[in-house]
Amino acid sequence: MLGSIVVIVNSMRRNLVILLVMLAATVPIIVLATSYNVSPNVNAPTTVNQPYYAILEYIDYINTTKALTLAPSQSINIQAPLPPGQNYVLKYMEVSINPPSPAIAISGSNVMFSKNEIGAIASAYTTSDSLTITNAGNQPLNETVTITYAFVEEVYLPLNTSSTVTLNITIPDSSIQYVTQQVVELSIPNYMPFEIASVALPNGTTLSQLVSAWSPLANYVKIEPKYVELTANELPPGQYQITINYGSGYAMPSAMLIKGTEFLNYTVNPGQTLEITGSEFGVPPGWNLLGYIVAVYTVQPLVVGQQPGHFEVIANRVSPAYLYSDLIQVSGISYLLPPFIRFAPMIGIYVVYDRYFEIVDNLNVPLVVTFMPIIYKPVGQWVNGNLEATVSSSDVSSGLWTALVVQLPEIAKIYKIVTPSGTVYTGLVNSEIPWGSAERLVSISPDGSQAYIAVSTLGVSETGTYMVYVNWTPITMHFTNTQNAPISGVKVQAYVNGSLVASSVSDANGNAYINIEEPIPFTATVSYDGVPIYYVNVNSLINQPIGVTIGLYNVTVLFVGSRNQAISNAGISLYRVNTGPTFNGTTGSTGTAAFTNVLGGTYLVTAQYHGLKYSELVTINGNDVITIKSDILAIIDGFPITTMEALIGTLGLGSAVAIVSAFVGGGRGRKGKDYEVTTI
Repeated sequence: MLGSIVVIVNSMRRNLVILLVMLAATVPIIVLATSYNVSPNVNAPTTVNQPYYAILEYIDYINTTKALTLAPSQSINIQAPLPPGQNYVLKYMEVSINPPSPAIAISGSNVMFSKNEIGAIASAYTTSDSLTITNAGNQPLNETVTITYAFVEEVYLPLNTSSTVTLNITIPDSSIQYVTQQVVELSIPNYMPFEIASVALPNGTTLSQLVSAWSPLANYVKIEPKYVELTANELPPGQYQITINYGSGYAMPSAMLIKGTEFLNYTVNPGQTLEITGSEFGVPPGWNLLGYIVAVYTVQPLVVGQQPGHFEVIANRVSPAYLYSDLIQVSGISYLLPPFIRFAPMIGIYVVYDRYFEIVDNLNVPLVVTFMPIIYKPVGQWVNGNLEATVSSSDVSSGLWTALVVQLPEIAKIYKIVTPSGTVYTGLVNSEIPWGSAERLVSISPDGSQAYIAVSTLGVSETGTYMVYVNWTPITMHFTNTQNAPISGVKVQAYVNGSLVASSVSDANGNAYINIEEPIPFTATVSYDGVPIYYVNVNSLINQPIGVTIGLYNVTVLFVGSRNQAISNAGISLYRVNTGPTFNGTTGSTGTAAFTNVLGGTYLVTAQYHGLKYSELVTINGNDVITIKSDILAIIDGFPITTMEALIGTLGLGSAVAIVSAFVGGGRGRKGKDYEVTTI
């Protein structure tokens, strides 16, 4: 009986060996070892350059006038109307009082005041939607107030870094019919390496041509190195071309001293041209020429039949501040002096933001030209988000006036200026404050992004350290996966000039908040699961969230044998080459292991089963199924038989039986690891 059993077992082993040999003969041989040459830069963080943005604002003004009669202690509340368009929000509300009265008290949230030289309130501003006017005196008060509601729609326009950029601005927008006036303003933050070169109307006429031709339209186009303003309801509708130059030399300081030097006078004779190049006067060391205030005037004598002419002002960036021309007829009381004689007075006052300008006299009379060079120098340093600006005696030793000017990105709100003597100025817009024998001009814009304060005027000065206090809104970085779902746990580190200035981790909404407290671009290192993914160069400090997409994918690994049969209970690992992380799993009955939130990149995917290891180098950039094929021919009693082992049977049945018996016989299993398929 025992002999029969042994014969049966031997027969089964013989048949199994024959089957394995036959199967092995029909299965392609799998290469057991593969070497991959992997670059050391594989999976290195990718550098992403966020655009520079110009800010386009459509500002709609709604004006109303009210006659107020207020008894002592009586109040009236002023409420803003609904916005004129879907995308508009209230920028500010202004209440102008005529005549200004010390008895007027205005209260509300975020109220700022414009005061005249005697301290009376000329107007009040608020960024909230209401304020209250109260008669704080002991007599009835009759006032006329003009209320201006300013609503704004803000659009971010990306700027490319070619040498010249052209933006097409369409005016007006659809809300113009519901408002008193629409002003379209394009601005570029000072720290950006761009400057506005010119503006052209829809018909191609440039602003400088309008100015030279004395076109009335020139009054409604204003230009500065970083700003353009178009009065939409006074200009022809259509697309306006804004030409912008790019280059590192076009960046301007966010804090500077501005100085008016002196008035220079010239006479231009008929038929001649005055050329001002900046060499006619000296610019002190450390200062730069910003531009000029230019006044040109004359009176043309005419007789009947003669038409007045116009002089020309030629410059790249020139904006009229005031233009006047008239035709005055001169005659006697009686016919003794007939009205043959006429005079044509002309005056033009301009702001020129250029080193060079020309005055061309096309008339038959001389022109008087008076201009003041305006110079500037950077000043100050940022300490804990506030500006610390020291003004020296040499800074104010010459010139007619000097001012500290601060222009910041929209995430910054200036709320207070403290002078070296400790005087605090807050809540003031376009105000004149008594200051010794002069008046001190001081202003913080209603939105808080700009401010100025006189540091010297006509010999009255205050030197020392000025503090400008600023509230900064954090920059928001929003992280999502490729399905636009928010990602939490993303770490962001912000660097300025190589120094770490802020760090943050994204919340459940995918938002990380970066506290930048200086008007300067920064680089954000973005890491997920401890792995740096991006270097994001953030070039614009704006209120709009910066969207960053991180490739997180659902990956399934299928592990099969040489006959494509599923292999369960195999260990699967995904290693992101050079950086990590490593994901681990085990195949189920279908031969698959599923992984979620796998960071995109190049991975070494490895399957291990009873000492056998199989690996492949793959790129994961989407939801995918990765198949790892092994040379496992069969699994007997939990032990794998590879095609190589089965093919050894072709060398001799005894050898094959020995191999099979190692798995079928008792107590002689595979020890250790026979080989690895992949090495790197």
